[in-house]
Amino acid sequence: MSVPPPKSVDNRRVLARIMTHEVLRGLAAMARSGGGDMIQFLVFSGIWSANTQHLLGMKGRYAEQNDIPPDSQRRPIPQEDLVHMLCMPEDIVARYVETLEADGIVERVPGGLVVPAAVFTRPAMLDGNNELYARVMSLVSALRGVGFSFGEPA
Repeated sequence: MSVPPPKSVDNRRVLARIMTHEVLRGLAAMARSGGGDMIQFLVFSGIWSANTQHLLGMKGRYAEQNDIPPDSQRRPIPQEDLVHMLCMPEDIVARYVETLEADGIVERVPGGLVVPAAVFTRPAMLDGNNELYARVMSLVSALRGVGFSFGEPA
């Protein structure tokens, strides 16, 4: 006689609360580490994440804290694509991009915008990466605490 599988629990509401709480806490912490401006942090993050999106899934490559993808591996994002990706008005994105350029955090290159690798070696950036790691671990812990299972790693 086979045992029926356990009834799955509908915990979508609590998962939404946990995700929202942890994501907002993480974003706020990251914004504070970069001067306290959440919009600037989102624009900055939109640029660098687009620059290195093609590297996702490369197991082990550029995974460690100090294993920063070199400039040769960064792909520029056109400012128009950044506006679309962030769902923000063009004038707001343009203003923040100008500030980030003036601060030496973003460079305009053929093809669009890039955050150079050297930016990620700054102590505040390394501290921010550690903070983000701690926030993700907190998120995972909170999700497991309400019964969410991540299953076997792929």
